[in-house]
Parts: sequence; structure tokens; C-alpha cells
Amino acid sequence: MSKSKLYKRLLELEKENESLREENAYLKFELEELRSKRYKPNKKTPPEVPFLPPRPRKKGALFGHIGWFRKKPKIIDKIEDVTLSECPICGSNHIAEYKDMDEHLQEDIILPKVETTLFRKHKYYCKKCKRIVTAKGKDELPNSYIGPRAKSLALFLKYVVKISERDIKNIFEKMFNLKIAASSLTGFKDQLRLKSVPLYKKLKESLKKGSFMHIDETGWNIDGVNHWLWKFSNKKICISHIDKSRGQKVVEDILGKEYDGIIISDFLSAYNKIKSKRKQRCLIHILRDLKKVIEYWHDDREVLGYCKHLKDIFIDAIALHKEYKDKAWDDRFYRKRKLLTEELKDFSFPNPNKRILKRFAKRLNRYKDELFTFLYEKDIDYHNNHAEQQIRPDVILRKITFGNRSIKGAENHSILTSILQTAKLNNLDPIATLQDILLPGHKNPFASILAPPTKEPHTKYRNKKNSLLPSVM
Repeated sequence: MSKSKLYKRLLELEKENESLREENAYLKFELEELRSKRYKPNKKTPPEVPFLPPRPRKKGALFGHIGWFRKKPKIIDKIEDVTLSECPICGSNHIAEYKDMDEHLQEDIILPKVETTLFRKHKYYCKKCKRIVTAKGKDELPNSYIGPRAKSLALFLKYVVKISERDIKNIFEKMFNLKIAASSLTGFKDQLRLKSVPLYKKLKESLKKGSFMHIDETGWNIDGVNHWLWKFSNKKICISHIDKSRGQKVVEDILGKEYDGIIISDFLSAYNKIKSKRKQRCLIHILRDLKKVIEYWHDDREVLGYCKHLKDIFIDAIALHKEYKDKAWDDRFYRKRKLLTEELKDFSFPNPNKRILKRFAKRLNRYKDELFTFLYEKDIDYHNNHAEQQIRPDVILRKITFGNRSIKGAENHSILTSILQTAKLNNLDPIATLQDILLPGHKNPFASILAPPTKEPHTKYRNKKNSLLPSVM
């Protein structure tokens, strides 16, 4: 074989080898993504290191650092005089009281006792109704042997502290001397769920009137069948919804056909065709994917250059957002925003040879007008961390309970977690909130946030499709 043919064959083999390497790296990247979705990340054992001398003892605080001291209580509930009749050292009773004394403050928990109330209900005959009537006592739950405080505490321990029904039963018996059956907690949940349904619907309606909304979803089991737990939330309201579907219809059922606000979410396709004022996709997801790509293609200049340029655009946009988060937007902000928007629009990289670059180019082209919404709308996050924080308690509870056993249990979970998480967002006492819902005639705990919100004026946009540039006034 001639030298020219050998050289030609060598070039073909090098090209084939490069193509196989790229395909192998791409398949590894996809496999890692599938594993991260299906399995927990493996805990790698630390590599063996040679013997090192023990580290010196950790130094304390810097010189002059003021330590933390417990504040003196403003209210003293009990004063106890500690006296002596004999010397505790030698036992002599020849002692005389000294002119000075020491004071020692101590805070402790005094467990409350169970309070049993007998409601002696006087009967009256109404001449107009021609019926015998009675009044309802204060904090009385008709036909219930357990009061509202105990039921609210039990559900707080279940959904907030995340302990089992048997453990709640033991706590009530050991700490409060109140005997209940573990199965009674199911009745507590059903009762509170029925009382909370009207409030749950009002919270959903009020959420839809807000100017923005975070949405996220995670897997959930009902009697071993895979379902999805959705979270719809803003800074004041959080709604849980468990559904068999992960599609667009679930979002439409909650938001309606059109949502006059901004949807902040990840890149799930269920949000693509939802009609809303604007959308903001989570930039943290893109930065996370870029980090994985850089790890797998660390020796490829073309991939690294692409990733670095794209990463710099997002980091500059986030830095601009943080700089002006608590300041009024000025000419400098508008100028930088325009440059970043134009740079992202021109960031197409025509005909990239790498499959992973094609993937990012496709994502940029599809969601290009949904990445910098936070630079055109005040008080909008560039990430979806709020929804992920709201869904985290449910994920922890799923690890403990493995989901629900029935549809009714899933409804209880959706409604009660919505009430409790909304109370937390508004700095309300969760036990008092549940108690107010159980007792008819008590105040609505969410009266302030259910009032019609006043929307802040947003920046006007051109009518041109997919335009992020504000209109010229």
C-alpha cells in the first residue's frame, strides 16, 4: 500500500476514533443523568492518604470576640427561697444567716396536664321554631371526645415534625397522660380536611391573582402506584396538589386557561404551551448542566469555549440582577441589560459538531425569551429555589411514609400541607392556625392574604412576538 493511501487511511481512522470518543462521552453524560434521576448519588469512599500528623487543636474565637449569653427572662413565674438549718459540710446547726445572698435563674419545661371540660348544655324551647335548642360551648367540638388543641398538635407533629402515628400516640400518653388510638389520627385528618376545603379553594383562587408563581413537581406514591406531587407557590401562599399526570393539563386545571402573571419553573415541557404573561426558566438548571459538560469534555477546546462563553453570559446577568435588586434601575442597568439580551440572542453557534452543543443550542433557541425575564420584571427570581424549598418537606415525608395508601390520604396530605406551609410563609403559629380552622366562628387565619392583591405595574412590552425589549415610551 502506498504512502498516500496509508496517510488517507490514518486520517479516516483518526476521524472515526474522534467520533467514537465523542459518542462515548455523550452516552456517559446521558447515563449519569438517568442515574441521578433514578438512584441516589453514590457516596464515594475517600482515597487512601499517607499518614499525616494530627492537626493542631482548632483555635477558638478571635481575641475580643463577644460570646453569646442567655438573656435574663423578663417574667419570673416562681421564686423559691433556699434556706439551711445546718451546715451541709460538717452538719453543725450553729449557723447564722449572712447579709448577702446568691441568685440563680433556671428555665425549665412544665408539661401541661390534660384539661377535661364538662359542657352542661342547658336546653331551651323556641316558640317560633317549635324546637328544643342548645348553645355551643367555648372551644367545643360537637360529638368529639378530643379537643381542638390536641387534634391540632397531633397534626402538627405528623406533617411538620414528621413522626408516625404510633409515636404521636406514645407522646400523648407519656407527656400529657392522654390516651388515644393511633387510628384516631386518621379521623383527625379527615375532620380537619373537610373543614379546610373552602379555605383551600380560596387560597388557590388568591394564588392565581398574584403577579408571579413558582411551580415544581416530584414523584409520589399512592398505594404503590406512581403519581406526582405538584407545588404552586409565591411568597405568601403555597398549594400542594397530587395528581396521576405530570402533563400540561394539571397546570391548566390549577391556573386556568390563561394566567395573568409570570411562571417561574424548570424546563419541563408541561409548561411550554401554558398561556401566561411571561415565563422565567431556572438558570441554575442550565449552570448545573454546564458544570457536568465541562467535567466530561474537559480536554475539548470547542466544548469548553462554548460552555465558558454561555456561562459568562448567565453569570453577568445574575450579577447585574443582584446589584440592582434593592436599587432603582438606571441608564447603566438598561444599557447592560440590552447588551446581555442581544448577546444571548446572537449566541446560536451555527452547525455545532458536538452532539452536546447541539443539545444546548436547541434549548437556547427554544427558551431564549424565557431566560432573562428577571431583568425586565422587578422582584422575579432567576431560579426556582423557592418551589424546591416548598417541596422539600414533602420529599422528606415521602422517605418516611413512602407516600399514601389511599386517594383520601392523598387529599388530606394536599390540603393540610397547603395550610401548614402557607402558615409558615406568613409567620403564623401552625397549631393556632389549625385550631382556628377546626372551631367555627373563629377568625380566618389567612384573612390578610386572601384580600385582593394590588399588582405592581410591570414594564410594558412590544407586541412583537418573542421580544424581550421594552417598548419605547
